[in-house]
Amino acid sequence: MYPNTIKHAYQQLHAGFKSAVKELVASLCSLGYADTTVSFYEQGAVHFSFWLAKRRVGPSQVKESHFTDFLSRHPSMCDCPFGGVRQRKTVRAGLRHFAAILRSAGCLAPAEAREVEGVDLEVRRFDEYMLNTVGLQDATRLYRRRYVREFLDEFFSNGDVDVSGLARQSIVSYLSKRGSRLKPASTKVLASSLRSYFRFLRLHGRCEEALVLAVPASASWRLASLPPALTDEEVARLLSAFDRGTVPGRRDYAITRCLLDLGLRAREVAQLRLEDVDWRKGILRIVGTKSRRDDELPLTASIGAAIAAYIRQGRPKTTSREIFLRLRAPVGQRMTRSTIGNLILRAAARAGMESTVTGPRIFRHTAATRMLQRGASMKEIADVLRHRCLDTTAIYTKVDLPRLTAVALPWPIKGDQ
Repeated sequence: MYPNTIKHAYQQLHAGFKSAVKELVASLCSLGYADTTVSFYEQGAVHFSFWLAKRRVGPSQVKESHFTDFLSRHPSMCDCPFGGVRQRKTVRAGLRHFAAILRSAGCLAPAEAREVEGVDLEVRRFDEYMLNTVGLQDATRLYRRRYVREFLDEFFSNGDVDVSGLARQSIVSYLSKRGSRLKPASTKVLASSLRSYFRFLRLHGRCEEALVLAVPASASWRLASLPPALTDEEVARLLSAFDRGTVPGRRDYAITRCLLDLGLRAREVAQLRLEDVDWRKGILRIVGTKSRRDDELPLTASIGAAIAAYIRQGRPKTTSREIFLRLRAPVGQRMTRSTIGNLILRAAARAGMESTVTGPRIFRHTAATRMLQRGASMKEIADVLRHRCLDTTAIYTKVDLPRLTAVALPWPIKGDQ
């Protein structure tokens, strides 16, 4: 598999490195990587091992810092007497897998603890507060960390974070400047993130209540716009974009039915496990929802048939309990919210609906709108969408045009005045 010079380098390696390289190849093949990719990653691992050998570093002495030094310094001055893949991106990807092999074998020493300070330390403390005290989900913590880090970098980029001297007008000015580059909804999220951060400071006695109140409310009216939703014709066109004669088509069709019929979130679909489907009772269990509850929803005939077809005809054989798994390398691993979002975008492109379907969120609105148009009550819709407050569901009353027409007053004609 190696070019002659790479093969020669492999033969000179320590037995421990040889064993790790063989295990790397076996692991990549089992995960469904293409032969070319396996060869490239293997060459990168041999190159790295050869570089370590020249520095008299044995398998049990490898550290995380060696990977960093190799990738950042070696390629520009490499004089190793063999060819092989040299693209940094490819080598980096291969070494991530090689590091996992060494780590599982107990050869890779743990990374040296890096002292965290300044803004990094402050963001870490805030994240711990959001997780352990407030109980926020990963997605919410992600954007709040991002907005708070941007804010802290603006005012405390060169030292410790000390908000005691921060003026209220500075906060307002920052929000005004930063919000001018955001959409109204994003500005509202920015303001709520900063308000959450100042509550964290207030809880620990690091700021006054006035600083919390200094964050202005963004002018974004919750019921001002209509929720985007697909028509029945658009739903049919999108579903026809999946080739259910193929394994990817069956899987993606089943995922889309979960999004469309029950308004599930992409993360919730990715986390569905085999034991979450109660076929006898016709129940689909949603575990660990956004509100950290476990819910039960009806397993519709369309969802049940789609999931069954995928499991019987294409789901990879694996010990993983998740229903929906990757079909490309690494094969058999669980899907993520982003992989589900990407498959929806590809289906929308095939159906010629790129401008309409920009992500899975529109399916949740579509599910609610279709239930309302078919006579479901607001309480029933709220239960399916798992809204804790009916006010959250109230926006869908604006899309029930037949009922709105029945109660609307006729527009006055000039002659009737």
